[in-house]
Amino acid sequence: MTNHPGATHDHLPTALKALWHELPLLATAGALVCAASAVVVLLSPGLSPLSVLLAAFAIAPVWAAVVATMDAVVREDRGGVPLLLKNLRRHALAGLEVGVVPAVVIALALLNWHLYAGPLYALPLAVSGCAGVLLLLASCYAFSLRITSGLRGKTLWFTALHLVARAPLVPLGVLALVFVALLLGTSVTASLLLLAPGPVALFASAGTWTSYGTEKHALHR
Repeated sequence: MTNHPGATHDHLPTALKALWHELPLLATAGALVCAASAVVVLLSPGLSPLSVLLAAFAIAPVWAAVVATMDAVVREDRGGVPLLLKNLRRHALAGLEVGVVPAVVIALALLNWHLYAGPLYALPLAVSGCAGVLLLLASCYAFSLRITSGLRGKTLWFTALHLVARAPLVPLGVLALVFVALLLGTSVTASLLLLAPGPVALFASAGTWTSYGTEKHALHR
């Protein structure tokens, strides 16, 4: 699959096909993400600044490998478990670099919430809370942009935030899938939690590159 500069391409059909053709990859991705999540839950149960920071260090590197592999699936029609394991070694630090940014801001928001004792604390709570939400949405784009496109620093986050503003349905849809998976996994069967991470990453990659390609095409017109 060749993507020409300035051309648009809808990656969703490829993602839908991969739900069947890449079942071993999706299952392995789910197992790796759930194993990393279990470490966080064991070390720091519940939602707290510590658990959020632990999640950045434990889950973000694994998520980066999963996203990198799903990027290869939707952009180049190649995937597989061996590629996932290779990406786990190759992109762990890049994943940590992306994950720690929203994690620090969200941890600060939670700290401000725990310390809230009156109107004086409302402003830092509101600022950190809004910044945390925006960065969480932007991170749905940022992993692919950092790992596959090689964007870094301010350019990475400005680009990701710009895409959130132009195509908010992609990160909102990704977070909605995560929420539904958590809801069903805790109320119906925990096995759904193992199945969810792979498809979530797959559709996040498809949405990212469709939106990013559309944006680049608009700039080249």
